[in-house]
Amino acid sequence: MRCRLFLAISTVLMGLWSCVAFATTVLEKSFPDLVHEADTIVVGTVAAIESGGQTPPRTLITFTDLDVLKGNPQDELTVEVLGGPAPDGLRLHIAGVPEFHLGDRMVVFVVGNETQAVPFVGMWQGVYRVVRDAETDTEVIADHAGQPLTAFPQRSQRGIVHDGEPSRQAQTGPALTLEAFTQSIVEELQGGK
Repeated sequence: MRCRLFLAISTVLMGLWSCVAFATTVLEKSFPDLVHEADTIVVGTVAAIESGGQTPPRTLITFTDLDVLKGNPQDELTVEVLGGPAPDGLRLHIAGVPEFHLGDRMVVFVVGNETQAVPFVGMWQGVYRVVRDAETDTEVIADHAGQPLTAFPQRSQRGIVHDGEPSRQAQTGPALTLEAFTQSIVEELQGGK
């Protein structure tokens, strides 16, 4: 009887375990952290997204129409990210890796390209979207999830963040313009660390 009860409980627990969604937890990054930890910072447009039959699966995201703010001047940048379709038909997805779509205009803070699983400073924290504000007809900055950025990233007392959490920034006031954001990056680089 005990053996059957144990098996029944084990089966239920294993079933529940398989339904658990895992999250990614990373160290929280401030704006200066993003700027100084990045090897390369670019504003660019997603021109290609390629996934092949590698094991483990990797996705190559190519940015063109670049404005290089930090790093070597180049015409295009291809970033290699762990994840994508596997040869066996399954798909590897890492929680916290931002989604990219052809034509997206982005600001990316890249570190350890081709050596790190997710080569963005602080994973999603190093990816920003450039969107057009319909009211002002200007390009503004949004976080990786599309939430308008109204203040520069700061560190909280916790020091860690989880993917899927709402933005830590107070969403009051107008969104930062692309021009103000990139100018702040240049000024941070000139100030040194």
